[in-house]
Amino acid sequence: MNKRNTRAFAFGILVAVCIIGSFYFSALKKEKPEELTIENAKTLLADHEYIILTKERFQAIENANKEEGKETESPKQPSSPSESTESVTAYTLEIIGGMVSHDIAAMLEKEKIIDDAAQFETYLEENGYSKRIQLGSFEVKAGMSYKQIAKIITKS
Repeated sequence: MNKRNTRAFAFGILVAVCIIGSFYFSALKKEKPEELTIENAKTLLADHEYIILTKERFQAIENANKEEGKETESPKQPSSPSESTESVTAYTLEIIGGMVSHDIAAMLEKEKIIDDAAQFETYLEENGYSKRIQLGSFEVKAGMSYKQIAKIITKS
């Protein structure tokens, strides 16, 4: 390319930018949004089914809820031994193809069989159980040790 072609190309780009810029700033003037007033805001919130409260009304409701909560609290009575034995949670764990130790630990934590999924997953990894997990259905209960659960799901 020689100087003349380069100058013509640059001039063409300059003209194109000027045309696009003038069109943008003149024809596509952005509409200014409506000024937001308290009435407009209330109308908008009401249209979207929000409840509008003043600060004083909100505090009154909050205080009423606190007082109501104090009235409904009753001293805890010690539970009988029969109630504590019924609270043992049993869960049937379904292990399907493609599941890894992280998935299993998350499921057990979700069902409140174990307290900490990360700790259980670490236990499986450190003791070599994570590579020997078997497919199938397994009955596990809350309160079982990590070792007991690992032996059940690895059938060892």
